Amino acid sequence: MRRSPTAVSALVPLILAGALAGCAAGPGPDRPPLRFAQVSPNGELLGLPTPDLQTHAQTLDAWFGRVDSNGDGRLTAAEMAADAARVFKAYDRNGDGYVTSVELTEARTSSPYHVPHSPEPRPSRRRPPAPITIDPSQVEATPDGQRGPRARLRMGLDPVMSADANADFRVTEAEFRAHAAGRIAGWDRDGDGAVGRDEFMAAQREAVEFLLSRR
Repeated sequence: MRRSPTAVSALVPLILAGALAGCAAGPGPDRPPLRFAQVSPNGELLGLPTPDLQTHAQTLDAWFGRVDSNGDGRLTAAEMAADAARVFKAYDRNGDGYVTSVELTEARTSSPYHVPHSPEPRPSRRRPPAPITIDPSQVEATPDGQRGPRARLRMGLDPVMSADANADFRVTEAEFRAHAAGRIAGWDRDGDGAVGRDEFMAAQREAVEFLLSRR
């Protein structure tokens, strides 16, 4: 399968410049080292979190190559939908046609790429977040019948749960496919109905640059 030689190399210098600006203050107790989650646009864990931008870019480039099933260097809506269907099936643990945050957590924590949270929190000078009140309507059933808290707000940054179009705290395959199609449309800069590798990598570069600008 042919790959554009600029797909990865064009990504690294630009986001390195952003990294130097975003981390100028250096690591400290309130500025832990930045690591990038190796997650596909459809929410699949692709690797361990990494602080290395080139590794992150190469992981996304490799994902593009796998989803580009005919190897023409263009990602179509049909190819994106096929990957979305595969990921949805993996996350729909009980096969009921819905993915909940409980199922998503179970699937990701069983992944070899899952990194458990450290039991010893880092000291921080940041102001703690305001407490969140969860009322009885804001719970969902776990597989063993118990009930636990669920997110009060939709996880807009998560590729899976952000597909919850009607905000019922579960994602259908139709919602997930529609969300995947929306990503294709957003990446398609030239409006030709497909996304080239360079278009895709440019979109990922912009996402990283935005993240670094918020540091």
